[in-house]
Amino acid sequence: MFDRLKKNEEQGAYTSVKNLKNKRGFLGKASGASSRGGFEQDKNRFRTIWVIALVILGLLIARAYYLQVANAQFYQDKGDELITSVRTQKSYRGMITDRNNLPLAVSAPLATVSFSPHDYAREYYELKRIIITNPESPQLVARMQKRLDNMDLTTLAAAANISVTELKKVTAIDDSIDVTDEAAVKAALPSGAGSHYLPLLNKVTPEIAQSVSTLDFPGVYEKNFFQRYYPQPQPNSQLLGFMGQNVSDPEGGYEGRAGIERQYETELAGDDGKVLVLKDAKQNSLKEIKQIEPEIPGKDVALTIDSRLQYLLYKELEKAGRLQKARWSTGMIVDVQTGEVLALSTWPSFNSNNLNEMTGENQRNRALLDVFEPGSVMKPFTVAAALDSGKYTATTLIDTNPGSIRVRGYTIRDHNNLGMINMGTLLQKSSNVASTKIALSLPPDAITNMQRQFGFGSKTPLQFPGEGSGLVVTPKEKETSRRATLSYGYGLEATLAQVAQAYSALAAGGVMHPLTLTKDDKLQPSKRIMAHEQAMSIVQMMESVTEPGGTAKGAAIDGYRVAGKTGTSRRVNPKGGYYTDQYRNVFAGIAPASNPRLVGVMLIEDPRVQIYAGLTVAPVFHNVMKEALRLYNVPLDKPLKTIAQ
Repeated sequence: MFDRLKKNEEQGAYTSVKNLKNKRGFLGKASGASSRGGFEQDKNRFRTIWVIALVILGLLIARAYYLQVANAQFYQDKGDELITSVRTQKSYRGMITDRNNLPLAVSAPLATVSFSPHDYAREYYELKRIIITNPESPQLVARMQKRLDNMDLTTLAAAANISVTELKKVTAIDDSIDVTDEAAVKAALPSGAGSHYLPLLNKVTPEIAQSVSTLDFPGVYEKNFFQRYYPQPQPNSQLLGFMGQNVSDPEGGYEGRAGIERQYETELAGDDGKVLVLKDAKQNSLKEIKQIEPEIPGKDVALTIDSRLQYLLYKELEKAGRLQKARWSTGMIVDVQTGEVLALSTWPSFNSNNLNEMTGENQRNRALLDVFEPGSVMKPFTVAAALDSGKYTATTLIDTNPGSIRVRGYTIRDHNNLGMINMGTLLQKSSNVASTKIALSLPPDAITNMQRQFGFGSKTPLQFPGEGSGLVVTPKEKETSRRATLSYGYGLEATLAQVAQAYSALAAGGVMHPLTLTKDDKLQPSKRIMAHEQAMSIVQMMESVTEPGGTAKGAAIDGYRVAGKTGTSRRVNPKGGYYTDQYRNVFAGIAPASNPRLVGVMLIEDPRVQIYAGLTVAPVFHNVMKEALRLYNVPLDKPLKTIAQ
């Protein structure tokens, strides 16, 4: 190339007419393409251009490599974000069932269909603009006109059972505006409250929602979700708990907030799936592209609860609570042979399908959360400590004269002077004096060691959220008043579940079967905590409590031998000491006493009509246990009473 340039220069091929007339430059040097300096300048200029071109090409290649090879995934993901999105696919929450597989909590599929007047109007004006601006495309105009005709609000109103007048009002379509004027269209679009969301169908079945969503109507959106439903709400509300919004979920999902729903949240919830969906320019989902993560449905949780007994227990607790004008009442039924909780309920309750009824008081599972001084229901364990010490037998006589005893300046009394009594009479008449004499005759830790042995002072194996552990503190030797009060159920704290577990161990012949609420739980091993003969002798002593002369004749059941113990204790005054006019009534019973199968414990807090457990909670035990024995076909162990003709 440069040879040709040199040859052309020599031939004057690049010399202009002007240069032919004036071969000298303004500096007196030769000018024009024919000069040697001009050739060198052109060669350098071409070289510079080629270098620049090659550098630019190299930069373009490097940029293309960076975009398409080195960082291709990043930009591909960015592009995908414009046309796709990842949608969470909510997993189906598992059911909670009773021991007979009857549903106690289920997730019902529901849908909400809403209408956006803003989106509808925007689509309406856009279709009209396309029709007006494309007269040369009759096929396009025909398609757009058909879509416009299908946007008749009368069709939507009929499907959603809503006034067409209301729909026209919220969409506020103005056919007089210039749809080609973007500013005019924007000003005409609905704005303000309700312009983007108008509910058409709220929490309906998917089948009902389809009557509207299948219209493929612009501005109509469907949201599918699951709502928890409780078929038997009041008897189970404190046990099952409830669902609450998960604040850490960006999509506003729900999670178990109390009870079984919370305790087994992981098992019930499962894992949500993720689906890649294609979006249109308005960010509406068009179709599912692929499943990114599979949805894993939650597992069902089967409880040991018998919903028949649960309902019966709740109704009896409610009846007694209302009759006695009490603060609240609670109770449990336990299978002696397995430790399974067959019923556990509290009154007052709330409708777990309507959380507006829930308060801080009626949502508490009293049998598991609340701790209290149990009173005389602890006396069988004082007798157990006496028998275990070897100093006492079932027939050992204890002098309770004159019906009271002074301990460290305090007077401990019985209701009457019982005189010389044995262990059976101690339980039958609920003697505080005899219990005190036993406690003071034993080492300081004898009573508390026996109480701990039966599970007091520790949470039960139920692991229920918020469950109370109670408190058992061993007194020092000189703390004689505390040693005395512990023997008849004061000076310690317990839950009703601990009382039920302890009585179940007595009924099982001294074997502790840990309590359980679910059928799938891995049961903790049972352990013997007392000799069989001693445990059964205490059960036999407690039979006298429900017989004539005992404190709980109202707990007796025709055809069955029933063992039990009442407890009437004063309520603690937060300001110090005890109330003189407020009581707590507890009854713990075992049936049938000859071959124990079921244990029932009942509690009424602050009854205002009657104050003794034999009159308030013993009848509750009678009514519930009679039906429980019938439901489980437990054989009679006592002749039925004959009715005189």
